Amino acid sequence: MTIPIAPYTMGSPAQPKVGTQFEVRYINYTGVTAVADCHLLDAEGVEIMPVGLVPATAEQCAAWTDDATFAGVLAVNAGFELPTE
Repeated sequence: MTIPIAPYTMGSPAQPKVGTQFEVRYINYTGVTAVADCHLLDAEGVEIMPVGLVPATAEQCAAWTDDATFAGVLAVNAGFELPTE
């Protein structure tokens, strides 16, 4: 599952990389909590940074209604912002 995020710039000032997509590759759901392997992608879908394992609380998992919304929860948990509309 890949969702858009607010642009996140990283790297050197001379060669910055801008992440605009947050990818959830897999989620290990224990029945109460979850942890997901996530990555930051640029506008072309090229990985620019592994985000690592992102946890979700029991409350967040209980409120899980669809994958895209839950990916947004994980993106925020990882410190990224969702785009404003």
